[in-house]
Amino acid sequence: MSGLDRLLSANEKIVWRGKPVKKAFLLSGLMAIPIGLIFLSFFIFWMWSTASMGAPFSFVIFGLPIVGIGLAVTLGPFLLQILRYRNTEYVITDKRIITQTGAIGLDTRFVDFEKVQEVYVQIGWIDRLFGTGSVYAMTAGFSGFSPRGGYGYGYGSYAGNRPSLSALKEPYEVQKLLQEAIETSKKRDKE
Repeated sequence: MSGLDRLLSANEKIVWRGKPVKKAFLLSGLMAIPIGLIFLSFFIFWMWSTASMGAPFSFVIFGLPIVGIGLAVTLGPFLLQILRYRNTEYVITDKRIITQTGAIGLDTRFVDFEKVQEVYVQIGWIDRLFGTGSVYAMTAGFSGFSPRGGYGYGYGSYAGNRPSLSALKEPYEVQKLLQEAIETSKKRDKE
């Protein structure tokens, strides 16, 4: 039994439940490392060169906070993904999609099937490495523009009104289950 079970209504049935594939989910947090290393190496070189030229100690020390920022840029996204993984869970019921994630707090999204306009699968290069993919449910009000980003972190990854089930082992099977659950729900609502 998970934390999301307590959020289900009395007559709601779970169709599918899952978590992201750990390696694929965590690897997406490593994308910032090259940028952070460039930033970090520049300031380490700056500190070393100023110290070797005999600059005052206070001038050399000035670079330490900047090196700290470089470390945060380099390792921060990966550390956040580690924290997020523990709290990430996906549930598809016979009525809605529930996603939960968060590094420190929890972000829980509920999307009723009647709001879903389209369901699609996206497989990025990290997904190709691990045989995973993400399932997205487009809802009314989504702008349709979002550059590709990581699993809930980084540029373009804020999905807005587009819940995502990221780094799934069988994304096409999950998409098929979701599509069938949506169709069954719509038929039931018409009756």
